[in-house]
Amino acid sequence: MIRHRYLLCLAALSVLPVQTFLASTVQVGNCLTGPQNFSTISAAVSSVPPGSTVEVCPGTYAEQVAITKALTLVGVTSGTANQVLITVPSAGLVQNAVSMFGESVAAQVLVEEAGPGPVNITNITVDGTGGDTSCSVWLAGIFYGSGSSGTVDRVRASNQIDSTCGVGIWAENANTPGETVTVQNSTVYNADSAGIFGGSGTMPTLTFKVENNVVSTSAAVAAIDSDSVNGDVNANDVSNSVFGVYDLSKINVQTNTIIGTTYGIFLGNGGTASGNKVSASSQGVLLGASGATVSNNTIMSSTTAGVELGCFSATVIGNLINDAPVGVDAAPTTVALGTNTFANTATTFTNGCAAAAALAAPTAQLTAIGSNSSEQWHTPATPFGTRRK
Repeated sequence: MIRHRYLLCLAALSVLPVQTFLASTVQVGNCLTGPQNFSTISAAVSSVPPGSTVEVCPGTYAEQVAITKALTLVGVTSGTANQVLITVPSAGLVQNAVSMFGESVAAQVLVEEAGPGPVNITNITVDGTGGDTSCSVWLAGIFYGSGSSGTVDRVRASNQIDSTCGVGIWAENANTPGETVTVQNSTVYNADSAGIFGGSGTMPTLTFKVENNVVSTSAAVAAIDSDSVNGDVNANDVSNSVFGVYDLSKINVQTNTIIGTTYGIFLGNGGTASGNKVSASSQGVLLGASGATVSNNTIMSSTTAGVELGCFSATVIGNLINDAPVGVDAAPTTVALGTNTFANTATTFTNGCAAAAALAAPTAQLTAIGSNSSEQWHTPATPFGTRRK
């Protein structure tokens, strides 16, 4: 019996070099010398073995791409051309996924059950123009479904407009812990629900890192939205949305530049906002639960309050708040504000909240966002809110 197990182990090990050998590099288009070529991205990713690299020549590809194995998808340069553009097919988009929240999704690039191993996407533009289904299904530029990990690097997602059901880059995980999705060095424009979203279940099973991106989503409720994940939102440039960063996790929101949002940073479940620069918002930082840390931020030109505690207890220290009617608003009597610097604020802080008042504060602060009040569109069970059927 021992010898039999030993032989089985040797047989299993002998397969590994073969699998590695089978991994290949292919091209989509015909701009490179050597690699096998395919006419569509879909044909290439479905034909190669796990671990392969699919190099895409510059051009426009009107297709929905489904990736179900570990691989690298990368746009390459040919001459002076460098843009790989994935667009909506002439017949429109079709549903190709169901989210962990039970929502029908039409993903332009779908990554689903691709493990083990990552799916890395680099130098690709995904444009959703013409993909509006009037919210009959959700439109996602890039969608990482449960059981998938990888890195989205130097990507542009734009025009995911779907009657308030459009998301530029969407990552989720309903499976056991261990999945990681990183979105970095990318741009997201004109999504009408969320620019970048990451979510998992009651217990975080997804590590979600959003770093060094530019997100400008004039129609979106949230530029960057995290729900029950681990990770961080770091060094992004965010503008033109209702919420710059909407955090229902307990992640670190740090060193971001946020301009022209209604609410710069919303910490709905604790977490940390540190070293951010928030300007031209109604409220620079808004809390939805006790236990948050708001430190060393520069908050300028707030039309209502620099930091709105909403009667929740928090650590607020080392912030510079300049040009606001109220510097720190609705602080419980037990809160120690620490050392903050106030300039050109009519009132540096207000306090005196009773403990019970905190329960009502978020509702008062988050209503009147058109038809998309927080209670309507964002709960832990439905992170994009009440959908129209």
